[in-house]
Amino acid sequence: PPKKDLPLDFLGMDEQQRVYTDQGKLKVSLYKMLLFKQVQEHLKSGELHVQNSYNYQAYTHLLIPMDKWKKNRDEYLQKAGIVHFKDAVKTILNINHTLNRQFEKVNHNLPMNPFISIDSHGKWKTHKLQEDESGKEEKQRLTKLLYPPERSIPILRVLSQVNQLTNYLSFFQHHSPLMNPKRPSESLFYAALIGYGENIGILPMGNISENIDKNALDSVATHYFDADTLLEANDYIVGLTNQLPLEDLFRRVSGFVHTSSDGMKVNVSGPCLRASESYKYFGNGKGVVIYSHLDEAGQLTFSTVFSADEPESAYLLNGLTHNELLMPNAHSTDDHGHSLPCFGITYFISIDLRPRIANLKHKDLFSIDAVSTYKEKNYKIVPHERVNIDNIIEHWDDILRVVCSIKLGNTKASDLFRRLNSYSRQNPLYKALADLGRLLRTIYILRYIDDPEIRASVEEVLANGEHGNAFARAVIGSEDYKWLSQREQLTAEGCKRLIMNIINFFNHLLMLQILDECATLSEQKEKLKLILQTNTHTWSHINLKGSFDFSKKEGELLFDLDKLSKIKLSR
Repeated sequence: PPKKDLPLDFLGMDEQQRVYTDQGKLKVSLYKMLLFKQVQEHLKSGELHVQNSYNYQAYTHLLIPMDKWKKNRDEYLQKAGIVHFKDAVKTILNINHTLNRQFEKVNHNLPMNPFISIDSHGKWKTHKLQEDESGKEEKQRLTKLLYPPERSIPILRVLSQVNQLTNYLSFFQHHSPLMNPKRPSESLFYAALIGYGENIGILPMGNISENIDKNALDSVATHYFDADTLLEANDYIVGLTNQLPLEDLFRRVSGFVHTSSDGMKVNVSGPCLRASESYKYFGNGKGVVIYSHLDEAGQLTFSTVFSADEPESAYLLNGLTHNELLMPNAHSTDDHGHSLPCFGITYFISIDLRPRIANLKHKDLFSIDAVSTYKEKNYKIVPHERVNIDNIIEHWDDILRVVCSIKLGNTKASDLFRRLNSYSRQNPLYKALADLGRLLRTIYILRYIDDPEIRASVEEVLANGEHGNAFARAVIGSEDYKWLSQREQLTAEGCKRLIMNIINFFNHLLMLQILDECATLSEQKEKLKLILQTNTHTWSHINLKGSFDFSKKEGELLFDLDKLSKIKLSR
């Protein structure tokens, strides 16, 4: 185009002068380079979008459409259960009241708090929590005492027994609605479930199994197994476990559901687009993260697989909003498993986010009121700075739209935050959510350092999470992860989670059987005390590996589920 029609406004003054020679001739290569550079920077900052791109479309495309939001805003708020947060000023005043009350409480209790000390410079620090090694050893001793001998029950028997009681295999239907093939034998479903879930592989599973047709096994694995089916089957088993008498007794506080989440990094055995490098975890190889949510009674309520270079915090909300039948009251994770916006979103959906935060003394505390207000009261623990309340109020409607979009299933939180996190310059909405999160995280930090019960509950559920990772390692083995495509990884993870949830369900029944066989009520109470010191999320008595013989008929049922479900128990 003619020189006068060339757009130059996107360039700086110095760059505008450099794209022409002294004779006024356009330096085409330089102009293209500067143009592409600006396009790249604007894509990264979120100021430029590509309509049909998955990675570079505007984040607003992931939310409830604006025209529908404006028209039906109150209806969306009602459905999401957050209508009481409609008024921004009122909500922020409530947060400020809670924040000020917590500052007052923690400073008042400071002289009696052995967890905190004040140094000679007036700065506070926390003391390291001591691990209860004797408690771990006692739990291991009681587990060996209560459960059958090591590796005495074949995994195939567990899968078969639980299916006879629950019929969970009914969720596995042929993918094509137009076909109605003869139902394959249950042995093929068990073999595919083990082949996927235990990281054996479908073909190798056929090789080490007796009375299994390899082609039939491959057909079942291809046409009956997928991530959505396994999600439904897992939710079903979790729902049944949740109805058993022991379930609530394993919780630290009756009726209070406290879950935890953690990621487990695994090497991938071959070329995989979703795998990423990390010398710390994978050496010269690449790997992925298997990410799981676990409750106090050993139920895996959610899991997924993603690249090791993605933050776990992006998937936190996926797990918390997945299963409405078992919505947690509180959730704990490690320092890398949460983010400031997560504090903001969990506040709206009434989940108390309780992470274990590393280096607490280095975390800044925030307030709405002036910092001088707290210093004038001679508080030892005071906020470091104020947050920008005006920015939060300005974007309040956008925040409500985000929460409704996540809660009502219009988008996955991981997709939304992956897009917001990709911006090189912080998005105003993300900044507003982060500022709100700073206030809510400050409230949590103050509660954490003041309340020993909160500290103990966080450590306990995170210890359960680490135990869950050890269980997962036992199931999938120490070999590299065989699954390379996204479909395979999500299917394999769903199978692994289903195996673990079935074992947990089986263990609940084992413990209920022990209680049912007690001769007296006092004997039952003593046994119950011992059982509650252990964890049904255990596996030493299960033979997970070896060769598999599918020629044997299903054994006699070990449990009367209806009878065991009606046992009346109390602490």
